[in-house]
Amino acid sequence: MKKYLRYTMVVLAGLLLLWDGSAMASETRIFSMGKTGRFTYDNSNLQLFPGSLYRYNNLIITEMRVKNDEDSFSAGIHLPLGLRALGAIYMNSTIDVPVPEIAGSGLSFSDATDVLVAFKVGENNLGLRVSFAFENNDQTTDSTISAISESASYFEFAGGVSNDRYDFGAYFGLPSLESKIGSATTTWEGLGFGVAGRFFLGPENGPMQYVPVVVINQFSTDLVRDLVDATSSFLDFSMGVGIHYQLDESNLVVLGTEIFGIRQNVLDAANVGKETVSVTNMPAFYLGGETRAKRWLLLRLGATHEIQETKTTFRLPSGEKTETSKRDSKFGVSVGVGIELGRFLLDLDINDNFLFEGPDFISGQGSDSVNDFVNRLSISYNF
Repeated sequence: MKKYLRYTMVVLAGLLLLWDGSAMASETRIFSMGKTGRFTYDNSNLQLFPGSLYRYNNLIITEMRVKNDEDSFSAGIHLPLGLRALGAIYMNSTIDVPVPEIAGSGLSFSDATDVLVAFKVGENNLGLRVSFAFENNDQTTDSTISAISESASYFEFAGGVSNDRYDFGAYFGLPSLESKIGSATTTWEGLGFGVAGRFFLGPENGPMQYVPVVVINQFSTDLVRDLVDATSSFLDFSMGVGIHYQLDESNLVVLGTEIFGIRQNVLDAANVGKETVSVTNMPAFYLGGETRAKRWLLLRLGATHEIQETKTTFRLPSGEKTETSKRDSKFGVSVGVGIELGRFLLDLDINDNFLFEGPDFISGQGSDSVNDFVNRLSISYNF
């Protein structure tokens, strides 16, 4: 048996004996509950709804998303700023900036820093967020043909208002990228804008609430690469409705339906052509359940079913058009566990292959994605 596996089993055994406390939220919890985050209260929505920060005070949280890839990890801390204000900093957070492939750069905007502040104003919570990311890649050689100099930056400003009945948020972003590879120069910059909103409708203290959600993100950018001028645009639109059913203090069921959703990228290059790639959900279903099996143990189950159409259209300057489309159905099941120890919470998104194939000491196989115990995990500390 692998040393790391023995160590993991010992640690988990200790957690099971000692864990005690109250549950907190995380990205891992939402993934193991069928990606139902937009239809329930959870701090994984802070980027969309900065005002909701006020619900989660005195918190340290780490998200470990991909095994052996610490660049995908992130960490954040929430601290009080007086009696009616709260601040937070998140390091290495993820931001989805649609850089077109024609930019030809390996740079991304995935390593961002978020700074958030939320205030209590009457019955509402007002929130502000500033996110920024920088990345550089310089490689010099004796040959100027293969020399590389790349830089990218991104700034995003967001605001929102939240209370127990609704969340609203809006943002605008400023991406910029410059790439010089040999004598070829590429610049890309533009403006992004987005709004999001959701309501929790139903009796204020009732067990069931209906949750309509709308999210819109849009980017318009200009790209110049040598003698080619191009414009690119990105649209992400989602409209859905969910049911948040708190059966009792120990059991929660969340059902969400994306009635219509589309992610569309358009690249229009002068004298070359216009390409449009659209991925449409019509519809998609998300289901999650959580139960407190023991005082220290939370069990979770989730499922997703997305019916998608992918369409690619290319139009030449002459007007000639080619189009391809594909329609498929994607289904997935997720299993998760939450274990509490004092003020700590360990969230695990269990690898379903592990349940069939067994760990190394049972199957005798090497450590890989099939035998990994978890897909991702989160650790939270509420102080």
